[in-house]
Amino acid sequence: MAEGITGWRLHVGVIFPTPVPPRAVLEFYEAVPEGVDMTTVSLTIRQLSDDDMDEAIKGMERAAKQLASFDVDLIYQSGVPPVVRRGSGYGDELADRLSQAAGLPAITDMSSVIDAMRTANLKTLAMATPFEQFINDRLIQYLAAQKIEITSNAALGIKRNVEIRRLPIPVEYTVARKTYLAATTKPDGIYIPCGGWGSIHNIELLEKDLDTTVVTWLNAMIWSSLRRGKVAGAIHGFGKLLASL
Repeated sequence: MAEGITGWRLHVGVIFPTPVPPRAVLEFYEAVPEGVDMTTVSLTIRQLSDDDMDEAIKGMERAAKQLASFDVDLIYQSGVPPVVRRGSGYGDELADRLSQAAGLPAITDMSSVIDAMRTANLKTLAMATPFEQFINDRLIQYLAAQKIEITSNAALGIKRNVEIRRLPIPVEYTVARKTYLAATTKPDGIYIPCGGWGSIHNIELLEKDLDTTVVTWLNAMIWSSLRRGKVAGAIHGFGKLLASL
């Protein structure tokens, strides 16, 4: 692609489970190199109920087709609750379905997170989320099937996405820190899902303060998309995962 065209190095098509959080877009562009862009489609999850998650799954292939019509290079599905609702291995199955629908490579949030954890050799993690505990329990089971152990977890118990977005940015840091320090044995790292809370700027703070490695939904999305799209170069200021590119 020529300079000046959207995504002239890489154009990522992102399926968000809810209307796109503005901070997520801002922080994506703060982190990615010049020439990398994203186009988004939003699904219908208003609250983290099984009915809403099932409806979102039904709309993902249509969303992938819509993104393909905007000349994206790959599809990225964001949001882990609908995937872990379907059980172990569904992330890979969904990636195949989205790839077939769009005729493009596809990555799911859960699969990219697991890939990042394995690449960083993170076998035990503390996990902090704004979700209800039943979603945390599904995440724990899903990761356990991949031989990744959550040794300490905290769930804020919030169901509605609009309420998650109202959380002050430092809440993510505080909950993740407390959860990590509460683990009986020091975990290898910290996992923070959900694009509705926190900030990519919390990653490096947590890593420096706790001498650990942090995987979040956003650094995993950027890391896996750039690797799949063959955009090289370390990204500094946002933690170890992006610095490893």
